[in-house]
Amino acid sequence: MTRRILFTSPVQPIGGCSPNVYSWDKQPGRLKIAMSFLDHPGLSFLAENLPVEILPYPSADQFAAALATPPDVLGISFYINETELALRMVAQARAAGVKEVWAGNFGAYSPQIESAFDRSITGWSESQIASLLELPPIGRESLRHPEIYGAVGTNVFPKMILSGILFTSRGCPFTCNFCQTPDFYGKAHPVPLEAIDRVLWRYQRNGVRGINILDENFGTFPGHSSEVVELLHRYRMRWIPLTRVDTLQRNFDRWAARGLFGAHLGIESLNPASLSGASKRIADRDSVRLLATLQRHNLFVQAFYILGFEEDTVESIRHDVEELARLAIDVVQVQVLTPYPNTGQRRAIEDRYGIHDANLSHYNSRNLVWNHPSISPLEMRELQDWANRRLTSSRRALRTLAKFALFCGRRHPSLEGPRLIAAPFLGPAAALHRQRAGSLASARRWTRHAWYAYEEVSSHEAHTAQAGAVPHELGLSAG
Repeated sequence: MTRRILFTSPVQPIGGCSPNVYSWDKQPGRLKIAMSFLDHPGLSFLAENLPVEILPYPSADQFAAALATPPDVLGISFYINETELALRMVAQARAAGVKEVWAGNFGAYSPQIESAFDRSITGWSESQIASLLELPPIGRESLRHPEIYGAVGTNVFPKMILSGILFTSRGCPFTCNFCQTPDFYGKAHPVPLEAIDRVLWRYQRNGVRGINILDENFGTFPGHSSEVVELLHRYRMRWIPLTRVDTLQRNFDRWAARGLFGAHLGIESLNPASLSGASKRIADRDSVRLLATLQRHNLFVQAFYILGFEEDTVESIRHDVEELARLAIDVVQVQVLTPYPNTGQRRAIEDRYGIHDANLSHYNSRNLVWNHPSISPLEMRELQDWANRRLTSSRRALRTLAKFALFCGRRHPSLEGPRLIAAPFLGPAAALHRQRAGSLASARRWTRHAWYAYEEVSSHEAHTAQAGAVPHELGLSAG
């Protein structure tokens, strides 16, 4: 008898999509650039390659309904900061009669949670799960790439635009000591060109022209990446890769001539000592020079910046953030350094300073969980809030909208921008938008809120309740 297998992700305050992954800005009056995933990348790959059911980004009611007829196996794909919520879902599933519960994604990489699950699966898991289900193996060459959509927009316009999500490689060969990726995924390898070609054809057929490439580092495999760029150019896509500063510098001219629309960059720090301590082999001036080049070409830039390297002080962070504020970055995620399990940074911090907070739900880039030599947890939270305010403004967001609408990633104004914005509501793209109307409505609701860490939701509710307006859509009612 075939077992029923259901894979899901943690219950969301607003079901149907991920939280807004661009903006952490919590100022309600500001114009924000927003993006939510409508499809869960890992679960989408499972459903494309295996005979399993998926329930991505469920609401509490949707999760409860899925348990009304208990699956034989429930898999939960979660991040480390979602641990507490995942454990509540485990308890709810076992109470409903689910016999076997599996853990996946980076949340499964924490030794503390192993006893709560019957099995933990790390890395991209199609081949592992195929083996567990006694199915033929899925080799790298036979991997199929699913359609994965994100919604991009603002909190002032009524419509969200669909973008396609693309993975051209898996894993990362670099060894930044704060990152779990190299060990979690194992040896880096490319996704087959045939699979990439097929999914780009599907995106084009559906009228989607904007692509977010979310490899750990697009350009890891130069020859393969070059062929992907040619495919993107052939399909007339505008694309934004997650990549490294040095990789983008080497390839900028060629990529810009073939549809590059911007970049997601790990700037990490403008403090050279911090970059050296993190084994990040990027010079701070290289980042500044690249950002100036991107600005001259009116290209979109999302940056990830980390506060709280051991060399940082309150004064140095304020100095570096002021310098960062002068750079042409559209969206900055300011993260507090977090020593994640099974990293070199974790081992070094435990030895030198000690870790005072073992609550995995606090490992969310919002909490200082270790004994920093110069900065207290309260000071760090205040610094992060100040940095978010300093780096986010309606004026900055308007400049971003101009890049899309007036310049479309070109050095001079162009009619391409209005065409790109209008395209999703014409022809085949209009049908796709109608098909995804429910998830798009959820993403639209997320544009009115910043990303909230789970332990912040209850305090946010308490604050707004005092003001007489509890935002029920931010309530976590899974337990």
